[in-house]
Amino acid sequence: MRPYSSPRLDPSENGLARLWRPAPTTRPNYHTHVLLFVMTVVTTVVAGMVMEGLNPLAHPGEFYRGLPYAGTLLAILLAHEMGHYLTARYYGMDVTLPYFIPAPPPLFFLGTLGAFIRMRSPARHRRALLQVGAAGPLAGFCVALPAVIYAYATATVVPIHGTAAGIYFGEPLLLQAIGRLLVGPVPEGYALHINSVGVAGWFGLLVTMLNLLPIGQLDGGHILYALLGRYARYVSRAVIAALLVLGFLFPGWFFWAFFGWLTSLRHPLILDPYLPLDRRSLSMAAAALAIFVLCFMPVPITIGSLG
Repeated sequence: MRPYSSPRLDPSENGLARLWRPAPTTRPNYHTHVLLFVMTVVTTVVAGMVMEGLNPLAHPGEFYRGLPYAGTLLAILLAHEMGHYLTARYYGMDVTLPYFIPAPPPLFFLGTLGAFIRMRSPARHRRALLQVGAAGPLAGFCVALPAVIYAYATATVVPIHGTAAGIYFGEPLLLQAIGRLLVGPVPEGYALHINSVGVAGWFGLLVTMLNLLPIGQLDGGHILYALLGRYARYVSRAVIAALLVLGFLFPGWFFWAFFGWLTSLRHPLILDPYLPLDRRSLSMAAAALAIFVLCFMPVPITIGSLG
C-alpha cells in the first residue's frame, strides 16, 4: 500500500469528488498482541487436553494432545480477524492487529472468548464498510469448513443413554447436509461423536454465525447498514425481537438481544454514504447471508440428556 503525505482528490463513481486522506496507521503495541496470543495458545491447548480426557496438571508432558483443538480454533479466529484487517488496510483504514482473548476460569473449557480488532478510522464509503464486515466471517468460514468435514469423515456413532448427561452441539443445516453425505442417517437413540478438531470447527461456525447477526456493531450489523443505511434499524429491531423469543429456548439469546440493542445506539461513520455498492460487495453480502442461514442454530448447545 502506498502512503500519502498530502490529501488527494478522489473522484467517486457517482460523479462526486471528495477530498480524502488515507488514515495514518498507529504503530502497534506488539508486546500486548503477542502476550495475549501466547496466553490464548496456552488456554486453548489446556482446553484441548481436557477434551481428550487428560488432566493438564497431572500430564503436562502430553500437551501435544491439545494441539489439534488449539491449532484449529486459533486458525479460524486468526483467519477471521485478518480478513477484517487486510481488507480495512486495503481501503486505507487505521486498524489494530488482532487482540486474542484467553478464556477466564468460568469458561476455561472453551480456551478462548475469541479475538477482535479495533477500527480507529471511519469507512471511506459503503463498499469499504460492507467488505470489511463480510471479509472476516467469509475467511473464518473457509477455514472452519474443512475442519468440520474432516471431523464428520472420522466421526463415530454412539448410543445415547437416557440418563447420561453431557454436552450436545446443535446441528445447523450445513452440518446436517455434511452428516448425511459423509455418515448417512443416524439411527434413533444414537448421536455422532466428533473429535476435538470438529469441536473447534463447530465453535468456528458458531462464532461466524453470531458475528453475522444483523444487529448493532457486529459484522452482520455493518453489512446491513451498508446495504440499507438508516432503514437497517427496522431489520435490526425485528431480529432483536426474534432473539428475545428464541431466548426461551436458549437463554444465551437474551444476552445477544441486549448486546444488539446496546450497540445499535450509534451507527458506524461512513465518509461517503452515496457511492453505490458494486457487484463484488453485493456478492459478498449474498455469501454472508447464505453462510448465516446455513450455520444458524436456534439451540446451539444442550447441557444434560437428550434421552
